Amino acid sequence: MGSNGRMYEDVKDILRHQMRSRRDVLRAGLGASAALLFGGAAAACSSEGGQYSSAGRRPPEGAEQPPRGRANIPTPREKTLIIGQVDFQVFNSFNGRIPNGVQSGNGFDVVCKEYLFYLNMPTGELIPWLATGYEYNDDHTTLTFTFDPKARWSDGEPFTSHDFKFTVELMRDNPQLLGGGGDLKDYVANVATPDDHTAVLELSQPNPRMHYGFICTIVAGFDVLPRHVWEGKDPTKFKDNPPIRTGPYVLDRAIPSQKMFVWKKNPDYWNKDKLDPAPEFVIYQSVAESQDAASQAFRRAEFDVGSLDEEHAKVLRAEGYPNLVTTPFHDPCPRALWLNFDSSRGIMSDPRMHWVINYVIDREKIGNTVWPVKTPPAQYPWADYDGNKKWEVPHLAEKYKFEYNPQKAAQLLDEMGATLGPDGVRRWKGKPVSVEIITPAGVDGAEFIIGQLIVEELRKLGLKGSSVRSYSGSVHSEKWERGQFDISSQWVCNVSWDPNQLFSALQSRWATDVGTNAVGRNQVRMRNAKLDELSQRLQTMDPESAEARTLMEQALEEYFRTLPVIPVIQTAYPAYFNTTYWTGWPTEDDLYQVPNNWWGQFLFVIGRLKPTGAK
Repeated sequence: MGSNGRMYEDVKDILRHQMRSRRDVLRAGLGASAALLFGGAAAACSSEGGQYSSAGRRPPEGAEQPPRGRANIPTPREKTLIIGQVDFQVFNSFNGRIPNGVQSGNGFDVVCKEYLFYLNMPTGELIPWLATGYEYNDDHTTLTFTFDPKARWSDGEPFTSHDFKFTVELMRDNPQLLGGGGDLKDYVANVATPDDHTAVLELSQPNPRMHYGFICTIVAGFDVLPRHVWEGKDPTKFKDNPPIRTGPYVLDRAIPSQKMFVWKKNPDYWNKDKLDPAPEFVIYQSVAESQDAASQAFRRAEFDVGSLDEEHAKVLRAEGYPNLVTTPFHDPCPRALWLNFDSSRGIMSDPRMHWVINYVIDREKIGNTVWPVKTPPAQYPWADYDGNKKWEVPHLAEKYKFEYNPQKAAQLLDEMGATLGPDGVRRWKGKPVSVEIITPAGVDGAEFIIGQLIVEELRKLGLKGSSVRSYSGSVHSEKWERGQFDISSQWVCNVSWDPNQLFSALQSRWATDVGTNAVGRNQVRMRNAKLDELSQRLQTMDPESAEARTLMEQALEEYFRTLPVIPVIQTAYPAYFNTTYWTGWPTEDDLYQVPNNWWGQFLFVIGRLKPTGAK
């Protein structure tokens, strides 16, 4: 335990073993556009004297303030924190257990929900919250959680172990729900509640990492539901509106016409002695579609967070805009292409076609010119954190070299029988070959542009009918889960503790027919007996043991051979804050917490803010 009763754990250790990634949240519609506008940045980038150099400080007393606009909000500006986000579409549902059941990025995961534990990634601190601690027995077949007896739901009902038991059993027994089944189904035999503040997971087999699934790490964590609200409801249809959770804010209103969610402080919040945020209201609002207009809104202090991209931030820095803070952070999700294996997708079902796609990706060009800031190529399907270097296998990376080589792509197409005709069109089994790429990013989003570049290369090779299509988050989510795509240009967020997180999610047992909801696993319909066998064996091993290392290398080679998901570039971008109305933002010099406004940990950023007194 650290000072103030807080626990500390190695960030890399948590990420190695963490069981839950942000893929469910992103799949629900937050998307890469949010990352481009409102994300973190590579840790190597400097905000002082470097790429993100900016004053970013409140002007001295008496100095002339930049002109301010009137934010279009229903609350007092000086009491309101305004966060810019993506295009909101879902306003009447907060059920994160079903596709499109909740609008991602609307603040629900940050100010309304709370989690058993929070991992402060920059500091390595594990912060007990709804839970006060956990403990295993000697052989790791039971995991005991203790809960804070002060905790209350926003409607005043006590938060108890019975809520936890209800939620675990609901998710364990309903694999059709997003986040359902999985490790809860594989490991949790029973949930005992000896008293209101203690729950014991009785495991069917030893699992020393089970507690990592209950930590808020990447974006969010295990969402305990209020039993008195959810019991007896159909979890596939219940809208959970208004949402009852334990956080310091409750839903005041959702305003579809303004694409806005208004959260207000709960005067009876249970944990005020540890967290009593200054903003009376927090508003998450979609920003203008025009980046010029969004940037001007930031300049006028109509947003405190977001509403800015790096191109426009550079202009503000050059002009000496005093209220801009640019904070670097490294995102865990490389941009990536997911490729469909289903036989109904024709030539795409052949792994050699996946390598055709890989050979037409010019990663250097994309990282240097497409992404808003210079970003390195990706060779592995995980973030290039120092803690992930242990999973790299250099001789496999050399054997399966990721290079831009259209000539090799053409050779593979010839080898597959996709021959080039006199009309310049390639045909396979008598039919013209074409590939459709889908993406949730808008036409100005990097993921869409990546798709465009690939389509241009494929057309040069004779795949004349190839195309890229942008879909709204909800439409893309539907197509993605139902396998109605050849390639999806998006991101890969599966690996947060070791590569078998990705491999196990691609097991054949999760492969459904095209048109059937994949429910968060194996959306590419991969069926590979060798990878199945390896990943199943790895699931019960310490990933760093000698035996696991050997199997991990074999699984990685099978991954490289088949390429179900192709990493393109790492994800580097800065977070932007405005100090006109609020100060206390995380900075590179004081990165006290994750700066991404859609991560659960952002609650502690909100808790550190102080009003400037501006009206």
